[in-house]
Amino acid sequence: MSLLSAEGPGPFAPDKAFLDANPDLARLHARSVTPAAAAAEVVSRNMYPPRVADMQARVNGLHNYAWEETGFPFAYAEAFNESLQFVTVTSRHVKRVLVDAGVSVPVTVVGNGVDHWSRIAPDPDYRVRTAGYTFLHVSSCFPRKGADVLLESYGRAFRARDDVLLVVKTFPNPHNRVEDMLAAHRAADPDYPDVLLLMDDVGEAQLKALYGQCDALVAPSRAEGFGLPIAEAMLSGLHVIATGWSGQTDFCNAGNAELIDFSFARAETHEEDKPDSVWAEPDAEHLASLMSEAFRRKAGRPRLPAPQDLLDAYGWAEVARRNVAAAALAAETPYRAEPKVGWMSTYNKRCGIATYSRHLLDVLGLPTVILAGHADEKLGKDGHNVVRCWHEGKVDDLAAVLAAIEAWKLDVVMVQFNYGFYDLDRLAAFLHRLVDDGRTVVVTLHATIDPAHEPHRKLETLVPALARCARLLVHSVNDMNRLKRHGLVENVSLFPHGVLAPKARAAGAAPARARARPVTVASYGFFLPNKGLPELIEAVHILRGRGLDFRLRLVNAEFPTEASYRTIQQAKALIGRYRLWTHVDLRTDFLSDEESLALLASADIVAYPYQETTESASGAVRYGLAAGKPVAVTPLPIFQDLDACVFKLPGTAPAQIAEGLERLAADAAAGTPEFRERLDRARSWRDGHAYPVLGRRLAGMLKGLARDRPQRQAADPEG
Repeated sequence: MSLLSAEGPGPFAPDKAFLDANPDLARLHARSVTPAAAAAEVVSRNMYPPRVADMQARVNGLHNYAWEETGFPFAYAEAFNESLQFVTVTSRHVKRVLVDAGVSVPVTVVGNGVDHWSRIAPDPDYRVRTAGYTFLHVSSCFPRKGADVLLESYGRAFRARDDVLLVVKTFPNPHNRVEDMLAAHRAADPDYPDVLLLMDDVGEAQLKALYGQCDALVAPSRAEGFGLPIAEAMLSGLHVIATGWSGQTDFCNAGNAELIDFSFARAETHEEDKPDSVWAEPDAEHLASLMSEAFRRKAGRPRLPAPQDLLDAYGWAEVARRNVAAAALAAETPYRAEPKVGWMSTYNKRCGIATYSRHLLDVLGLPTVILAGHADEKLGKDGHNVVRCWHEGKVDDLAAVLAAIEAWKLDVVMVQFNYGFYDLDRLAAFLHRLVDDGRTVVVTLHATIDPAHEPHRKLETLVPALARCARLLVHSVNDMNRLKRHGLVENVSLFPHGVLAPKARAAGAAPARARARPVTVASYGFFLPNKGLPELIEAVHILRGRGLDFRLRLVNAEFPTEASYRTIQQAKALIGRYRLWTHVDLRTDFLSDEESLALLASADIVAYPYQETTESASGAVRYGLAAGKPVAVTPLPIFQDLDACVFKLPGTAPAQIAEGLERLAADAAAGTPEFRERLDRARSWRDGHAYPVLGRRLAGMLKGLARDRPQRQAADPEG
């Protein structure tokens, strides 16, 4: 074995004093320049950014890899798939992040070693100020460490007169604002409780001495790859309060720690832009109550013994053994065929989910059988791999779907869920059967809000079956939080809607300057009541009444329902009443994507004036973004995932829509910095969410999940 000192940008010279103090590592490093090292059979790295393309050994891997929030760059995932034979990671959380990002090479959880802590003798001369009860927080105080929540909760729980102290051990860095945050709390609250900031570097012996002088460690992290300070605190006998999500939950549970409740939120990270990245937002009120309770119970509480199970599972020798086993398995395991996928959905009909499925299947690149619902009207001829085997919206026992899955010997079943597609009790039985048969089951939930008009259709009917699925894919953070309220967390992943990547996309995207020509506002999607199209017509009437030359282009196809027909008639009546026919281009026929995009691209603004809706995310709004035009939306949760790259209208009423459109047209004509910045973000978002990118990501995810299925069954024959 040899040891090379390197980081993502390349090798660097190690510190001589460090090598002098660690002669065993010095010997390993000396071998790194020998011919034997160049001919190594296995090369494994741990570096940031992860550099893998230049790895040339027979078996290449990354070891003890960690990542925190869920937004893992797809470029990294593709590089792993192309260059590596294995990855080992620090926690189950990191493995989920990588697989969900599309990493298909074997990913093995090896943990981190912790038993080095037992060999460190605390420095008896290192002392800090303490109180009757002393809380400790050890971190970089990066935003994901939750220092802001800690200070808020601490101020809620205690007063200056309480015999309590919070010690924050951190260090100066560009992302550490803890001093400013503490100063703000003290300025706003003269009775704020006592806090001690420790910013100086300390050695291992001093750090262990610090743990020994405190009573509890508080770690309200938004995301952790492992959480070593939490493990160290447990080994030091401290009471632990930590967020109940991410890497630390591999060894933190309700039996050995207090777990802070949380909700999912979009990650606000200092790393590169990751618009779909999610982390846990700790509940400040719950944390305050946990800290208050720990303080109340302080009297006579003995120091906790070091947990033996933590030492046994995460000794460095055991972590090393798991790493070696993962590399050996990668060297021995033969090539595995790609999994055969069954895709259960509406298909080849006028339906947003059918269109979503078609776009993803076009770029998935895996052998797939489409398990389609029967359709009275098809948009074209079915392909050879389309099997019509269930009845949409009817009481179907799905037996024909099971028979097709068995006949085609499918490994993975992807179920596209919407409330109106299935009888929920029978769907639950169907999912249970698939899991019992050893298949990998992935469900895309296109809606998670129970429909008010059908009170018998409740998601809770599916919860036990959904909990057994390999993954539940949702389109928004709100969906993740709704599923969390049903107890569904560990197998839930945010998977966004895709956007078309047309061959020719319009450059520039600004309405005409100084009203030199009309401003054309377009809209797109099915002509349904909740889409706000009558309100948009009224908004254009208001704008024209102000002497502004706004035109309207409605690229909104009629949906085969009575509600759609009535909404179109309502719109036509409004157009006639306001004498707008010469200013409105109404297209209610079902057009091809190419035709629709061309019509949107020739407009100046694309607007989605939705009213209240139970949909989780909008597929139609992606067409506006694909056209390269500024996209205006009403301030509804359905558009929350696009906050950074769309323009928010001030409300849903016609007057508010008119106000927002007038302001947007003026900003575009002036080319304001904010307008240009948002268009740049939209362009970046399109590149990252193009269907070819999402298709490759989904394919990698399905390969990774299918690869793990036999391993899970072998480890747990009872399922």
